[in-house]
Amino acid sequence: MCPEKTKVPVAPRGDHIFIIQNHDGSNQVAHEEQEYTFAFELRNSARVMSNLSKITEDDPGTHWQLRAFIHGAIILSYSALEAAYNEFIHLHALTAESPLDEAERKVIYSIGQENLMPRGESNTLQRFNLLLRLLGKPEIEAGSTAYQNANLVRILRNMVVHPVPGRITTFVDSDDFDYSSQQEIVKKLKGALRLKKSATFPKNIITKECAAWAVQSCEAFLHAFVVASDVDIGFLTNPSPKKKTTSRARPVKS
Repeated sequence: MCPEKTKVPVAPRGDHIFIIQNHDGSNQVAHEEQEYTFAFELRNSARVMSNLSKITEDDPGTHWQLRAFIHGAIILSYSALEAAYNEFIHLHALTAESPLDEAERKVIYSIGQENLMPRGESNTLQRFNLLLRLLGKPEIEAGSTAYQNANLVRILRNMVVHPVPGRITTFVDSDDFDYSSQQEIVKKLKGALRLKKSATFPKNIITKECAAWAVQSCEAFLHAFVVASDVDIGFLTNPSPKKKTTSRARPVKS
């Protein structure tokens, strides 16, 4: 007879206050727990960075502010996607409110623990598709606009987070020279950002337009995932679904 398999642990959501009852009937707070999440915060922070970049002029006194807003929007937009993936795992594999059955929860829990992560399924976009595959839902096609743009944000975000110095040609005495052909990132982003032949990285990539595009692209990918999965992802609109709840422990003696 095979031993019964351990069920996926159930984690509470929201904040909790644990109260104990003394022998005289009085109550006292034993300890408190607070849940923290980041997807909602990072998504809104990315929007703020993008919006601030739109209203900031590239003047000597505000140049570095503008650069900070643009870099912030690019980095935070993809970080929000990564946080959303992890919180989807938390919400639908570990919480009692999960709409998934036990078998689905077990598989997603294992994926979250990286016990079943197939080789090559390493970036966040691929992991979102893996979840869809496990749920029996259609994947977001790698050739779709939503996937392609989010993947370009991923590549650009990695270049900004792990920067490498480089050198480019900025002037050639010829009207036919294509400056945009020098760098792979420029060639990749040429269509998405509508770049001209004169475009180079970082001058024509780290821009206000790029900041807005990065935020929109990551939100579009997450929207595509929500539509395809047909599973509630309400933590992005209501990150604290429950007020503090009270648990009563066993009476203790003074």
